Amino acid sequence: MDTVAKPDIDGKLIIGTSNPGKIHRSDGGVGRNVAEVLGRLGSKPIFYTAVGNDEIGRGILRRLGQECGVISNEKTVNVVDDVGTAEYYALNDHSSALIGAIADMDVLSHIPIPSDSDLEGVDFLVLDANLPVERIVEASRRGVQAGCKVCFEPTSVPKSKTLVQFDFLRFVTYAFPNEDELLAMADVFSDDDIISDEESGVEYKNLEVIKRAASVLLSKMMSGGQIVVTLGKRGVLLAMSSDSGEAPVYTHFPAKCIEEVSSSNGPGDTLCGAFIHSLLAGSDSAAAVQFGMEAALLSRSHECSAISPYLSSLSLDKNVRHMK
Repeated sequence: MDTVAKPDIDGKLIIGTSNPGKIHRSDGGVGRNVAEVLGRLGSKPIFYTAVGNDEIGRGILRRLGQECGVISNEKTVNVVDDVGTAEYYALNDHSSALIGAIADMDVLSHIPIPSDSDLEGVDFLVLDANLPVERIVEASRRGVQAGCKVCFEPTSVPKSKTLVQFDFLRFVTYAFPNEDELLAMADVFSDDDIISDEESGVEYKNLEVIKRAASVLLSKMMSGGQIVVTLGKRGVLLAMSSDSGEAPVYTHFPAKCIEEVSSSNGPGDTLCGAFIHSLLAGSDSAAAVQFGMEAALLSRSHECSAISPYLSSLSLDKNVRHMK
C-alpha cells in the first residue's frame, strides 16, 4: 500500500514543521504495479507475492483480480499471520518530485518462488529487488533454466547495488533502472560526470557516463541483453548489446513535455509493464519503449494512484509497423 504526501501546489515544503497539503493512499509496490499495468493492457500476468492476514492485503489482491484481470491464488500468494502487508510512505515536494520515502517490506521475504513446472511456457519472468537476494537469484536461475527471459526492476539504489555483488545479472535479459540505480550498479560515477546547465541551474549526469555504465552492465547480462534507462525529464535511453560482440547500440528517446506532473511514483513501473506487453504483442524494442513512454505519461498525470486506470485506452496499432 502506498501513501504519498505533498504540500499544496502553491507552497514549497518547509522542513521541520507541518505543511498544508494532500495525502493519497493507493495500491502500490513495484511488482504489483507492473502486474497491474500488464493486466490493464490486456496481458494475463500471474502475480507471486506475500501479504499480511489483513484487509489491506485482501483488498489489494481483490482489486487486482476484479479490475485488472491479474491472476493470483493460494499457490502464488503467501498470507502471513504475524507480519503486516507491505506499506510505502513517500514525501514529495510541491512539484511531485520525491524527497524521501520509508518502505516496510518485511512480509515480502515470504514471497513464494515459482517452481520449475510453473515456469514452463512462460515468456517473461519479472522480478523486483524487494525479495531477499538469495531468493531473487534462485528465481532467476529457475526462469532461465525454463527458457524465460528474466526482467529486472531494481526498485532502489541500495538494493540494486547489493544484488550486483551476487552475480545476479548473468540471468537477466532486460533491466529497467533509473539513472541513479544504473550508476550505482555499474559503479563508474564520479562528481566530474555532473554537468550544470548555466541557464537553468539544473545539474544532471553526463549522458556519456550513463552509456558507459550501461555498457558495464550489459557485459554482465545474458547474451542479447537490453537496458531501458529512465532519465526523468531527459526521457529514456535504450542500450542493446550486439550479438556480434561489437559496442552496444544506444537509442535516446526524448521525453514529451506535460503541463503538470501529478505523480512520480508509478511512471517507471508503467514503462516496464507496457514495454513487456508490447514485446508480447510482437513489437521490437524501440517500439516497445515508445509505447512504454506513452503509457508512463498517463500514470505521471494521474495523482490518485500509482498506475493510471486509463491504460486500457492505449492502442498498440501504431507500434506494430515497427515490428521486426
